[in-house]
Amino acid sequence: MRELTKVFAAILALLLANTASALLVYDQNNPYVFLESGESKTITHDLRDNGVPDSFLVTSAKLVLGFSDGYWEADKAYDFADISGDGLSGTWEVDGTHKFGFDIRWLDVGSDGIDSLNTSGLLAVTVTALAYYDGKSQPYNDFWWKTSKLKANIEPIPVPEPATVALLGLGILGLGVSRRRSRKEVF
Repeated sequence: MRELTKVFAAILALLLANTASALLVYDQNNPYVFLESGESKTITHDLRDNGVPDSFLVTSAKLVLGFSDGYWEADKAYDFADISGDGLSGTWEVDGTHKFGFDIRWLDVGSDGIDSLNTSGLLAVTVTALAYYDGKSQPYNDFWWKTSKLKANIEPIPVPEPATVALLGLGILGLGVSRRRSRKEVF
């Protein structure tokens, strides 16, 4: 019985052993576009052009967007943007009055975005300068959308290696042989 437990423990250890590790892949897309109240711009991040093979899965992703303030001298108020796309949605203040005129937004990409990255390798992002926010007109809502960087964690799709499967088969065969021998000795 002890030998059987050791064999099963060895098999379980082989099955749980994972030599793969996660990688971090970046896709930089700098739209450098000026958006005024009511205008929008869509860009697409493409992980395929970074050489990510089909045998890898995106497990999580973050989007880092960079903004700076617009031209209006009277623009001392906050600027607001609606950010949307697969796995992205929400309204943020993006006026660049922070960090010496540059504002950075870190967004987690949701499950719809992860699915899009895994099926097509693409993630579309749309930024809209809101004409209205909180029921109020925003006539001076203008800003620069300067940077967009996608950071994706990828892992190889686990595939059993032939040597592992062969070793598992030999272990099961050895169990059968030892069991057969022990039955013959008893009778």
